[in-house]
Amino acid sequence: MIKRFLVMLVLAMPLLACAVPADEREVFSLVPLQLGEHLIQVQLADTPQKRAQGLMFQQSADPGMLLLYREPTEISLWMLNTAMPLDVAYIDANWTIAELITLEPYDETPVPSKQPVIAALEMPRGWFAKYGVAVGQKVSLNPETKP
Repeated sequence: MIKRFLVMLVLAMPLLACAVPADEREVFSLVPLQLGEHLIQVQLADTPQKRAQGLMFQQSADPGMLLLYREPTEISLWMLNTAMPLDVAYIDANWTIAELITLEPYDETPVPSKQPVIAALEMPRGWFAKYGVAVGQKVSLNPETKP
């Protein structure tokens, strides 16, 4: 029963974000993320409120967003109030890309991860293909800068 309540709460969070006025929306910090040879800066959504808001109401998917969880969990993503097409990498507990999915603008159909994940990386449609990022590739959050 508690698990069902938590699932319903998680599903309702995006609806709560819709009711938040623009001046009260979450502000996202940028963090470095290493994907293969590519070092990028992405927005970090590491609280329930930030994950619920995600890329909603933003005009662009650049620079991308990392939805980060404290522990591996099964998640579902959808595109409520999100106007741009996205590609998403579900990242497992070993910080390996477990699967890649595509999401269509404004599509509210939940797309669940096939396994518990520690993060989901949302990028503009075509980004992963353009940079050769694929399932099985390692991801590093806050990689050390090399001299």
